Amino acid sequence: MLTVLLWSGFKFVVGITSALVLGFNTFEAFILSVSGGMIGVVIYLYLWDSILKVFRRYYPKKNKPIKFSPFKRKLVVFIKKYEVYGIALLTPVLFSMPIGTILASAIEPNKWRIKLIMLGSLCFWALLILGLRGLIQF
Repeated sequence: MLTVLLWSGFKFVVGITSALVLGFNTFEAFILSVSGGMIGVVIYLYLWDSILKVFRRYYPKKNKPIKFSPFKRKLVVFIKKYEVYGIALLTPVLFSMPIGTILASAIEPNKWRIKLIMLGSLCFWALLILGLRGLIQF
């Protein structure tokens, strides 16, 4: 149980897969994986703020020009187009929970909104993965 929570808090797909491999039923796998993912989101959301405060105390912001690589340009276009919703949709399957949460907190100051959007995304992906599993087993 703890394994599923920890994996879901770091990499959601691994967490839900481990729940299924460990023999949890569909409902238990859903609850454990979504709970672990949300625990990860909350921890990384507030931990990142603390890390930034300490970092900014010792290394204040400098006004220097930013060099944009092609990847950074694509990331900026994606963030401007889809905002937090796009990041939340890609976080469980493409990004890890820390990366997705940090990206979301960089563009959205409202922490409750981030948590609600991430919860919706986690529920969507858990239902999709578990539903596909049910179709394949049937």
